Amino acid sequence: MKTIVLPESYDKRVIKAARIIVKRKIAKVILIRTDRPLSVQDNENLDILDIGFSLQFKDDYKKLKSGKENETRKDDPVKELNDPLIFALMLLKNNFADVAIAGSVYSTANVLRNAIKIIGTSEGNKTVSSFFLFRFPPRHRFHGKVFAYADCGVIPAPDYRQLSDIALMTARNYRKLTGRKPRVAFLSFSTKGSASHESVDIVIKAYRLTRKRRPDLICDGELQFDAAFVPDVAKIKNPGGLIKGDANVFIFPDLNSANIAYKITERIGGAFATGPIVQGLAKPVMDLSRGCSADDIVRMAEISVKIKSDGI
Repeated sequence: MKTIVLPESYDKRVIKAARIIVKRKIAKVILIRTDRPLSVQDNENLDILDIGFSLQFKDDYKKLKSGKENETRKDDPVKELNDPLIFALMLLKNNFADVAIAGSVYSTANVLRNAIKIIGTSEGNKTVSSFFLFRFPPRHRFHGKVFAYADCGVIPAPDYRQLSDIALMTARNYRKLTGRKPRVAFLSFSTKGSASHESVDIVIKAYRLTRKRRPDLICDGELQFDAAFVPDVAKIKNPGGLIKGDANVFIFPDLNSANIAYKITERIGGAFATGPIVQGLAKPVMDLSRGCSADDIVRMAEISVKIKSDGI
């Protein structure tokens, strides 16, 4: 059974989720005790580590910071290791945990900045990005379908190479986590030349590069959302296209559009959102939305235990 470390152990949502994760035997859980109240007992089958144990990583953490920080800042590694997020990531780095899940309190920028610094990127990869998986409740018209949106949380304005990387990683991980065949749509406000703009050109170049890198992948672009998602619209706007209104992996041109779209899909569309699932790191670090519920954290745990120890 895998072990998940939850650094925001003072958050009531995290405590509730931890109890559910252990009760359902999804994973073992490590919580971190700080000077903030921790409303659990040691006998609840939860491993509780005092923040003071972080000092065992002092020398290792100093080496990580060497050459990566401005030496004139004179940061105190001992003080920084008293940060539960940094302690959790050091536990992950040193194989005391298999997954770190954070973000109910910490910002995405904080989680990812420290994850990249401490965990690093996967071998041969330069692009760290994220995606959301969406499922739907019973009686919803999309019940039984699973969609992925990327990149919803990391790169504000990806260039065409980064956009291609995002598409390839998301398609691969969509298949890995769902068992379904990805059908990738590169989204834009233009469909097949209906409009022109430099931002559209980036999408077109990303699509062409992706086709060159993975000719076996079903993908199409540039597409407006309705041409990617509604079969009747696809027949009109993109006749003969590889995506016939049946896309399940949606690659957004920038962080603005992706982040807005995922929240609309969740809050108005009624979808269950799992993510942002971070991809491209050497070990699994999962980022939560600060508006998440305990159930969201549990779903993230269920996803994270499917990920291999060398990341996603």
